[in-house]
Amino acid sequence: MKQFGNIMRYIFILLVDIAIMLLFHSYLNFLLLFILLIFPVYSIYGVHKVKNAFKLEMLAPLEPMKKGETFQLRIILKNPTWYPLLNATLKLEVENTLYREDGDHFLNFPVRAGKETEVVYSLTMDYSGRLCVNTKYIKFVDLLGICELKVDLQDSVECLVLPFGEMRNQEAGHIYINGVTEAMESKEKGYDFSDVSGIREYIPGDKLQNIHWKLSVKKDELMVKERVSVSAMQLHVLVELANDDQMRLDAVLDLADSVTKSFVNMNLPFSVYYYSTNMGQLKDCYIGNEIERVQWLEMMLYDQSYRDVGQVEELFLQQHMGSDTYLYIGFAAGTENLDNAVLGDKNAVAELRNRG
Repeated sequence: MKQFGNIMRYIFILLVDIAIMLLFHSYLNFLLLFILLIFPVYSIYGVHKVKNAFKLEMLAPLEPMKKGETFQLRIILKNPTWYPLLNATLKLEVENTLYREDGDHFLNFPVRAGKETEVVYSLTMDYSGRLCVNTKYIKFVDLLGICELKVDLQDSVECLVLPFGEMRNQEAGHIYINGVTEAMESKEKGYDFSDVSGIREYIPGDKLQNIHWKLSVKKDELMVKERVSVSAMQLHVLVELANDDQMRLDAVLDLADSVTKSFVNMNLPFSVYYYSTNMGQLKDCYIGNEIERVQWLEMMLYDQSYRDVGQVEELFLQQHMGSDTYLYIGFAAGTENLDNAVLGDKNAVAELRNRG
């Protein structure tokens, strides 16, 4: 309809010019008539040339961002022809893959002749996750606005938006000590690797790999490395990736970032678990430093949320029969023991739980 209106206006101008030329026998109006007849050919031919020759490039920050920071998307359109256009419309799809939320954005800008046209588009993400920007199509309109050409596009860029939680060392340290104490009391045995706590004489039944051979040669008797299970000195952390209409998962991720960041700050090792929708299984990571913690966060943000609360807890209890105490980070149920819990926004909670 817009193109039809532009055509009708152009025909009206053309008829007015012809009428004036015939009425006043004006040479200038004759020249104007010639230009009015030639210009549509130039305009339509030019938009076809641009359509066949243009190149579009998108550039985005490579490093992960914190939630609330401004995402600067640079769009560069290269037009090698000498035909300018007053208007191009680019359709973008902006998607947060973690929450499976997306929306369409439309950018309008002119196209310079024989040069690059750069557009900087600013986006601010209110939720953490994996931000994907996909180009869907671009529409070129000629100078007269009577011809519109559409080109489908399939380019994309992405950037991770990390959650942001405040450091809460005191609360996190308290809950860690309580969790590890309960785990040691229950004599949990989770991992085969362990730390040496002492050396003693060999007792029949000891494993051969625990024999301290060098010391045994010196003492002329078998000496054994006494080990303590590392799993008894660390905490199992379960992060629930369930989401609802109130987007409470974002508060859960902020709380998970806060608690785990505090653990690392106090040099407290832990193992973290989450249910991967992409892989259809429970994923686990051992965290001993900040680099490993950030790598786990980034890997988790590449996944997708789900609706059924309790996925991670159910699978963890099925696969770790010897684990009686763990830290659950998810939605509050209203029955939490506040002495063994850290509360976040939107009823997010990090709570020590026991099997059964």
